[in-house]
Amino acid sequence: MHAQSSETAELKAQLEQVRAQMQAQQQVMQKMQSRLDELEAKEKAQAAAKPAAAPAAPLVSAASAPAPSTPPPYRPPSAMAGASEPLPEGYVRLGDTGNLLKVDLVAQLDAMVDSTYMGAPDLFVPSSIPVRGQPFYDSGRRSEMSAKQSIFRMDYRRETDYGTLKVVYKNNFFGSGTGDMPYNLQAFYGELENDHYSLLAGYNISAFTDIDVFPNTLDYEGPNSFTFKYGPQIRFSPVLYRSGESVLTLPMSLEKPNADITVPTVLAQFQTYSRRPDITLGLRWQAPDWHIQWANLFRDLRVENAEARTRSTSGYASQLTATTKLFEHDSVQGWVSYGKGYANFLQDISGLGLDAAFTPEGDLRAIRARGYGAGYTHAWLENLTSSMSYGYLRISPQSDMLIDSTMPKSTKFASLNLAWQFSERAMFGVEYLWGQNIDLTDARGQGQRLQTTFRYDLNP
Repeated sequence: MHAQSSETAELKAQLEQVRAQMQAQQQVMQKMQSRLDELEAKEKAQAAAKPAAAPAAPLVSAASAPAPSTPPPYRPPSAMAGASEPLPEGYVRLGDTGNLLKVDLVAQLDAMVDSTYMGAPDLFVPSSIPVRGQPFYDSGRRSEMSAKQSIFRMDYRRETDYGTLKVVYKNNFFGSGTGDMPYNLQAFYGELENDHYSLLAGYNISAFTDIDVFPNTLDYEGPNSFTFKYGPQIRFSPVLYRSGESVLTLPMSLEKPNADITVPTVLAQFQTYSRRPDITLGLRWQAPDWHIQWANLFRDLRVENAEARTRSTSGYASQLTATTKLFEHDSVQGWVSYGKGYANFLQDISGLGLDAAFTPEGDLRAIRARGYGAGYTHAWLENLTSSMSYGYLRISPQSDMLIDSTMPKSTKFASLNLAWQFSERAMFGVEYLWGQNIDLTDARGQGQRLQTTFRYDLNP
């Protein structure tokens, strides 16, 4: 009995302890409920005291507001892929490195039908057209297909303390190797650009060339009189003056010379060289819808034999180029050049050894040359355009120069095309080309070509 009484007393004590804990918890809960009631009453009082107002529009800071979208600059369907500098659109960020990358792949097929034999089957080169008395003169019609205008291009860029740094790589397949697609490097250079200057170093188009006036031909070669040359170089272009969106620059460069001189068989022991790089100096005014450029070229042309006997002459050239927008989508381009010893820069006669030649007395003389041309692009519709172009080129060697009489004295070029951009990244075009070749004996030959082009551009 005593044991049972002890257990009953212990159980009652535990029950009393549990009851006390529950009472304490209830008191805490009552205090929390009272606090919540006070907060709700306060919020209702503030809401009642505030006057009614229309819902406010969400605030967006100027920095975070989306910028109004602007359409990209008009680019005719027949424009050369990658001819203009790339815009930020199409770039991807390379992790956290601060570098941006744009990769572009252009797959292109050209199908050509020629009226006669052409020395360059996949390029339209008037100087290669046979003249009367030469092999293949007035031969029959023939066809050709080429994918050599296909392009692989990579553009890297990043912002630095000194401006925007770009590294550009580009190649097509017009190389001198064997096979249908020989590799040909077109550009591999770095460029630092800011509001005060641009500095370029590497392999690129010559500063003497104004690529912005190149007409929109489907043929890769383009007009015969256009000055077009690639090479290693360093180029500096300081900004002289700004007015709104217009800017005046002074482009200048030092470039690999590549003297191209005719050496007769009896003097075959002579090798060409130059004591200094080619020097270019120009002046360019760039406005939003037009530009004009004056470029000058200075060259040193020499030959030397194993006994260190040398012959030398100087070369120079001056060129004026311009382009302007017409109406809403049309544009016109023009160029004219004149000089001595710059044939290696002229599209139609580059590589023919016409920078300079020997006289019977053994002196070396630069060959005089001149060329001009124009192009016009008209938009029939937003995605349908036509481009036409014309070029004239002439050399005037001294009568006693030791030059092969079959060399071209003058050539002419004309083209007309229709290009349809049937999607954002695909184009189909048809082009008619005509050319004439006149050699140093005044013998003539002419040829015609009809070319169709399909182009697919992955990241234009």
